[in-house]
Amino acid sequence: MKRLLGLTLAATTVLSLATAASAEPLRLRGTIVQTSSDSLTVHTANGDVTASLNAKTGFVSVVPPNLNSVGPGSYLGVASKDGGDKRIALSVIVFPPAMKGAAEGNAVYDPLPDTTLSGGARTASSMTNANVKAISPSENAPRVNSTMTNASVATTTAKGDVRYVTLTYKDGEQNVLIPPTAPVVAFVPGAPSIAKARAHVFVLTDSTNGKITAGLVAVGTNGLIPPF
Repeated sequence: MKRLLGLTLAATTVLSLATAASAEPLRLRGTIVQTSSDSLTVHTANGDVTASLNAKTGFVSVVPPNLNSVGPGSYLGVASKDGGDKRIALSVIVFPPAMKGAAEGNAVYDPLPDTTLSGGARTASSMTNANVKAISPSENAPRVNSTMTNASVATTTAKGDVRYVTLTYKDGEQNVLIPPTAPVVAFVPGAPSIAKARAHVFVLTDSTNGKITAGLVAVGTNGLIPPF
């Protein structure tokens, strides 16, 4: 229960960290170099970065999801790009019940690989976390701007391999098309022991006062690259 509480508290910082005026980096993506009881070193595209760990740091395994379980009331994290009258998903996270409601809302996110293009390029995106094949995006794909929306699934329909979901959150909603090329993953709460050297990882950090502290550590399983 303590670990789940810490995980939920860590997750609630996702949205605030997306817009906070604190020092970079805030989100680390790469592979784990080494871990200890109080720190984690990640090899990123810009070099090795070490983040401190504490009792509030949450750990999750990133695994392939069961999309058949996604329906009204599910909580998703959808990184998306502008598609005119709808958002187009670049990646989707299916959250466990313990994280439902975490960071509910919508905010500008990082440029991500544009998975809608041939080869899985990166573009600017938004992340929608709401109540839904794991595909790892190409590292060489072009990037596009994105948004992050944390919200609950109100409706979901499918036409062939394409899914349409309506995500609702306080004071807003998003209509999102999820193409078959969008990586979809699920979070499974875990312990610090899941952070193994050479595993792909996403680390949400707070760098207030110049000290990098990990709030959430998401570790890919079986070579899976966290796509968010």
